[in-house]
Amino acid sequence: MSIWSDMVTIVSATLSGDITFKTVQAYRSEGAWFVFGPLTILGAIAFYYRERFAERLEERLGYSATKITHPIISVLLLMGMLAAFLPAMNSLLGTLTLGYLPVLVVFGPILLIMFERTPERTIVIYCYIIMASIIFIGVVQRFVFSVQVPWSTTIPPLLFMIMAWFGATFNIRLRTHLSFSEFRTKFGPKGQLFWLTFDNVLWLIFCVILVTTMSRGTVNTYDNFAIVLGTDDTMRWWFVVTMPVCFILLSTRAIENMVEDFARYKAGEQLIKQAVIGGDV
Repeated sequence: MSIWSDMVTIVSATLSGDITFKTVQAYRSEGAWFVFGPLTILGAIAFYYRERFAERLEERLGYSATKITHPIISVLLLMGMLAAFLPAMNSLLGTLTLGYLPVLVVFGPILLIMFERTPERTIVIYCYIIMASIIFIGVVQRFVFSVQVPWSTTIPPLLFMIMAWFGATFNIRLRTHLSFSEFRTKFGPKGQLFWLTFDNVLWLIFCVILVTTMSRGTVNTYDNFAIVLGTDDTMRWWFVVTMPVCFILLSTRAIENMVEDFARYKAGEQLIKQAVIGGDV
């Protein structure tokens, strides 16, 4: 097929959810680059303005939006954990939420972090908490009660994958991930601006490559009906699909860094500052 027809197949099949072998072949074609390349940039711009909205929201509130979102997210995830490990609670919570418990547990936190200035931090924190909780409960079940939920050893690695990549995204914004500050500070302002811009352009190229290839991996996983080992109906692509989203967000951080660098250069301010891993932006 031509590149144009492959592009049309990718867009139409993805939006309709009708993933067939023809769709998988289109994802593997050169047309995928012409779909996910612009999608990465457009997604980065959308996330950039979401970030500006979150900043204005915090300015109006006078405090971080996490003071509102985190307690709600904690309650929703606690409900999910109780339902996952206790069948009785699963039945009760399912009745109370009119059968929409999975929707609330998954999409509730996703919606709430859109109001936060640094959603990556929230994702990392709660992925770590859930991962550690699953492992701890699994160990107790195995060695104390001689039982163990079969997915307690398969879901934590997937959560670790999400935690690691979103953590890297956050540290790109903090400029603590592959920053080479000791080397860059030896240059003058123009040299520093060049290398900082060079870094961010490379990150954008890297994001386009990763969004395209991980989208291919996601659709392959979807087409193969791959489930998470130890579960009956938890699809693996639900976790894999977070990777293209992660790298679109990473491209946003690269654009934010470039905008900030040029503003600092124009104002005559220091371009490279000391950063701390896990600090604030």
